[in-house]
Amino acid sequence: MSFAPSFSSFPSFDSFPDSGPSQARKPEEEEKSKKKTKKKDRSPKDPERENKRHSSQSKSTFDASSREKAEEPTNFYYTDRKGDSENIRYGKLSSRDVPKYFVVDRGRTILGLSPRQTSLHRSQITLDDRSKSLKLLSIPARRKLTADLDSTKYQEVDGFLPLGKGRRAPTGDSYRSIIQEDDSNSESDSKSDFDSSDDDERTLTFHEETLKKLEQQISADPSSIDNWLRLLSQTLSTTNITTKDARKARSSQTISILSRALSAHPANINSTLLRIKYLRAIDEVWIESKCFAEWENAVKLGNIDIWMEYLEWRIAKTGDGLDGIINAALRVLSSLDDSGHSEVGKLRIFWRVAIVFQQAGYHERATAMFQAQAELTFANPQSLNGTSFESRLEAFEEFWDSEVPRIGEPHSKGWSHWVSHKHEQDTDITATSSINPKSMELDPYRQWAEYESRADRSGQFPVRTANHESDSDPYSAILFADIRPFLLDLRTQHAKNVFRLAWLSTLGLHIPGFSSSLSSPGNGWDDRWSYVHLTKPAFLDAILPSAESGHVGLTADSLAGALVGRQKVYKQSFGPMKNWFFGSFHLFDPVYGSTGMWTRLDITDVDTAFVGRVFSSLRLGEDDTDWDLLSLTFETALSVKSALKLSRSFLATARDSLPHWAAHAQLERIRGKMDDARKVYQTVLVVSAQPVPRPNESHLWWDWAEMEWLAGQEGNVLSIILRAARVEGRGGVAILRAKRTLNDFGENCSSWREKEAWIKLGALLDISTSHNLQNALVIFDDELTRIEPRDTAHESLTMACLMFIYRYSTVLKNPVPPSILRERAIQAMSYYPHNSVVLALFLEAEKGQGVWGRIRGTLGDNGENVKDVARRVQEVWIAGWESGRWEAEIERTRIGLAAAIEHERTRGSPQIWRIYIELEIRAKKYKQARSLLLQAIRECPRSKDLYLLAFGPLRSVFENWELDALAETMAERGIRMRKGLEEVLEEWGPKIQRADEVMNDSEEDEI
Repeated sequence: MSFAPSFSSFPSFDSFPDSGPSQARKPEEEEKSKKKTKKKDRSPKDPERENKRHSSQSKSTFDASSREKAEEPTNFYYTDRKGDSENIRYGKLSSRDVPKYFVVDRGRTILGLSPRQTSLHRSQITLDDRSKSLKLLSIPARRKLTADLDSTKYQEVDGFLPLGKGRRAPTGDSYRSIIQEDDSNSESDSKSDFDSSDDDERTLTFHEETLKKLEQQISADPSSIDNWLRLLSQTLSTTNITTKDARKARSSQTISILSRALSAHPANINSTLLRIKYLRAIDEVWIESKCFAEWENAVKLGNIDIWMEYLEWRIAKTGDGLDGIINAALRVLSSLDDSGHSEVGKLRIFWRVAIVFQQAGYHERATAMFQAQAELTFANPQSLNGTSFESRLEAFEEFWDSEVPRIGEPHSKGWSHWVSHKHEQDTDITATSSINPKSMELDPYRQWAEYESRADRSGQFPVRTANHESDSDPYSAILFADIRPFLLDLRTQHAKNVFRLAWLSTLGLHIPGFSSSLSSPGNGWDDRWSYVHLTKPAFLDAILPSAESGHVGLTADSLAGALVGRQKVYKQSFGPMKNWFFGSFHLFDPVYGSTGMWTRLDITDVDTAFVGRVFSSLRLGEDDTDWDLLSLTFETALSVKSALKLSRSFLATARDSLPHWAAHAQLERIRGKMDDARKVYQTVLVVSAQPVPRPNESHLWWDWAEMEWLAGQEGNVLSIILRAARVEGRGGVAILRAKRTLNDFGENCSSWREKEAWIKLGALLDISTSHNLQNALVIFDDELTRIEPRDTAHESLTMACLMFIYRYSTVLKNPVPPSILRERAIQAMSYYPHNSVVLALFLEAEKGQGVWGRIRGTLGDNGENVKDVARRVQEVWIAGWESGRWEAEIERTRIGLAAAIEHERTRGSPQIWRIYIELEIRAKKYKQARSLLLQAIRECPRSKDLYLLAFGPLRSVFENWELDALAETMAERGIRMRKGLEEVLEEWGPKIQRADEVMNDSEEDEI
């Protein structure tokens, strides 16, 4: 890198023919003479000479000699490494020891900017006389500069005028003019000019360089949706989402970019993701009437994801209560056709409306919707087969009005049984018992909130019109006209299965990945409202530590005068939040405990009796294997003994079903009866063996080999794998034949689940013979390269590979470098940042490392990967993963939740708002919780649980008139109140009056 020539490069005057001997002194002597000489002449100097002196000073400041001597002490600054020794004595800093800073070159130089591009202007006009100021103001304005419209000298680039890249020609004589011309120096001079011009160019930052590359890619291919999304993500990354007015700023940027994207190519208009993001952005900037027009244009595409977002927009914006939401939902249902794909879309609308009723307090109506749809779909009388859907609805209305027990209720037998036994109608009608114990609260507002919460939990089922409760609460009895418009004609097997899983999710039984599987990739935002299990009291206690656990304990002990650090204590890495692609996890895999996918926490606060009856009533014949396995998983979380009993009942009618036998053997393993599990495997696999593997046989072989492997029986593992490969002997040739056979079995499989089992058997065979983990991982890597990333099969195999490493290193205590699991877990998180299994294994690899920053860095914003609801909840739980760090991480948790409630992805989730408010309540920050609550009811206006927080835990920060106004707002927005607040206040009127009289008397006595 070359620098501009300095004055030190002056040639000696002896080289000139006319010059005499040089009289110049050395620089050291000049410095000494300057220090000794005092300035006596203070007369004004020649302006031209002064300007030359200043220009020479500015040049000498940035010349090469100054850069070479930058490390030496200068007059501008010096380094003082010695601290102030008098701080401890006097308790404060001394004014003499505080360094004084002066502006470089008296403010005539801008650091980092070339002097040629610096313009100075100082005005010293003082108006100490009013007449002078009035005289100046009276002068009419004149335009002294006229713009040349045809000039192209200054062209704007993105709203800015770029600085010139070339060098100006020097004005006046310079020292080069007195040097004799030499052709040999012309090349070097031109090179130095070029280098110095390059130095003047501004270097682009990484952000600007990324934007430039993306713009070039978009110019080459404007139809690339991924490039447009990357450009949007990179542009928004510079705006802090938690700052004031950040939402409008981000929305404006989104509108600017996406409007370009939609008009850049005709195919971009049909992009669902671009349209949804654009419509979400205009909602923050435009008026409602203009937004409504844009939504009307968007729904013409007929895409179900756009219809779902339209319904979400109507739920948040409608001002006519539930009637407006119902009308919007019926409009969406009527716009969809009767195809198989549209059946799933209609079920999404059906499910969303039920959740709206549930959140608004109409639990009976939500349950009635699912009960009626289940009766129509799973208990249809044979006499009505082939009739139209309207005819069946008219016949079903008679059954509904009979008020006999329905699906899920005790003694229910179904619509089909009722039709064939009309003359044997049950005389005893199911009655819902309402037990309202007396509240111990002494505040009427708290008492009302407690009554409403308890009534909502107990009043899940609709009462009958003959019940006296229907007179006091008309919303508890559901007429057929209230639910008829939402009933659907489900014909496909897939739609029926989706309905069953949606009902289980509504009842609080979380099914990981189910809601996102119903929409197209990238558009699955249904988790904002479908994760109803997140607000259960038991789940909140699991992810948020109690108030007592926030205190930081001692981190070290003293032993013989030396500090000894305490051992770090961690929670179980597999936390309460479960999330992965639907179908990529095996139900009985003992990852989250010994009971499989669901644990005791998952079924807490769930009506287990009602759910059990739903499982038994919605079974589709004897070949409904997936539903049977799901019901066995639920029973296992309740009791392994009852699950084994249910499994035997399934095997009695499906003795040749290998998945049922595999589940039964897994139940024996969970119970701890390994010998009974071995008997099942030997009977099914060895005694009934066939030359060619049967469908689903690979799962049993893997389960058997894995059981022996984890038990430490390596000899049994090898014999089991050789039997699975139909190979006799135990020598090297037999092992090679077994590896080839297992590979062939995997290639011939039609299902990726079976192929995955054969791959795991091959990896286990390799590690059992070579005891080298890297050789086994090669088998996984070869198959992962053949599968497209972010596919269900790819995610399942990735989790299997990580679990293989974890069990070999952590469970079996084999010496393995922790970096192997850590690096693979970080790589897997780049593909699946929301997968809870991958995240748990990453935490396992970080145990004992003491590098908490690596965890924070991994959990930070991952660029294009937008965090969903599950990921936000996982980060809240991870803050308390290490004991004693909750108080240190609570502020970081607040920042993450603050970003979640501002981001359009999770802003409309009442569960996220509930968790954030609960965090502040447990931290005893009631004023912050109050502020959050007011924001939450604006974003989620139909969530009754959020309103009740003001009357319960946050009662101390709300005045009575504010609570009265909140109750009126609830009534205006159509939120159900089982008992009016005014009634409670009237009942408490005499008590409050007496309390006020006693308080006044005490005050008078004090006076």
